[in-house]
Amino acid sequence: MSRCPRTARCLPAAAAVLVFALLPPVLAQDAARPAAGPTSGERYKNIQVLKDLPADQLHDAMTYMAASMGGNCQTCHVRGADGEFAYEKDDNDHKTSARTMIQMVRAINMQHFKGEDRVTCATCHQARREPSPVGPLSQPLTPDQLAALAERAAGRQGGAPPASPQAGAAPAGRAAQRPTETVDEVLDKYAAALGGRDALAKLTSRVRRGTLTNRAGQSSPVAIEETPAGLIRVTVGATPGIVRAADGTSAWTQSGDRVRRLDHVETANAGLQADMSLGLRLKEQYSALAVRAYERVNGKAVVVVEGRRPAAAETFYFDRATGLLVRRSARLNTPLGPLPVQIDYDDYRPADGVLTPFEVRVTDWESVSAQRFGDVTHNQPIDAARFAPPAAR
Repeated sequence: MSRCPRTARCLPAAAAVLVFALLPPVLAQDAARPAAGPTSGERYKNIQVLKDLPADQLHDAMTYMAASMGGNCQTCHVRGADGEFAYEKDDNDHKTSARTMIQMVRAINMQHFKGEDRVTCATCHQARREPSPVGPLSQPLTPDQLAALAERAAGRQGGAPPASPQAGAAPAGRAAQRPTETVDEVLDKYAAALGGRDALAKLTSRVRRGTLTNRAGQSSPVAIEETPAGLIRVTVGATPGIVRAADGTSAWTQSGDRVRRLDHVETANAGLQADMSLGLRLKEQYSALAVRAYERVNGKAVVVVEGRRPAAAETFYFDRATGLLVRRSARLNTPLGPLPVQIDYDDYRPADGVLTPFEVRVTDWESVSAQRFGDVTHNQPIDAARFAPPAAR
């Protein structure tokens, strides 16, 4: 029927196939692509509602529901006598509850939102198995929120704007201040801050080595190889380690001798770290680029640029003082709603004539990857075969 989306173990991205099959097609109108092959109803057994969803999008739907509920395959599925998941069986009571919930979500969206997926699993569950009816406790205001409040107050009282974080830089914007920079100006400043377009154009590869710390605080060696064409290979742990690679159109992962091709949303996520060419080709890679607002990120005044690619909508946060990219957030499309990814960049240092972030933090719907690099080199020859999947077991 399907398979767990991670090699060697079942992780949250592998929630119940049949549960997702119950979701109404009306919830998938914006994200779903036209069927280019068999539908879920044609390929899989016991599909009861999502019969018209393209079969190759079913796994993306699984990933979204698993992330929304903090579940995994075993949340709704049972195993057969051979130990493998029998996805078509209805022996788990959670599946009955899921059917009721999906009917409720469908009715809400149809009645109040013209069939758009405005209410989803994540609306209530927020990565919890059981949604809580209790409102959240108040949280202390962050330094960024306090600064924004002060800026708004100064604007209402006719006071001067806050001092700029660096002499010569544009002042940090008040909430109502409209950005004055154009997209070209922001991107030109970014490229110049990295070392200039000529220096960036000379790069043929980048290899970063350091340490990766996961959400449990466990650290492992990490090596990231990439090219300006969007090819990237991430190896975590000692050789052979766990490998994930993408070539711009497809991706795969390997753990031990198990190799698996990644599905659409996982492929898009894997490719997000391939950021070597952003300084040179960001405008070519994204459509509908627009400067949207001034905000603050980690205490820095930033200018916000938004753009789109076929698989995602993305937001870029550029330091108004230095021009460097400090954060990148993406909303990856699935048939049921978007999945979030956030990448934070820090500790820019020169490496072979260009500035490179030596600290990168990647946070998605199921993992945190804090990367600290001690060695960054450019223009080393990398065999293209390293980005191609080995023979799958």
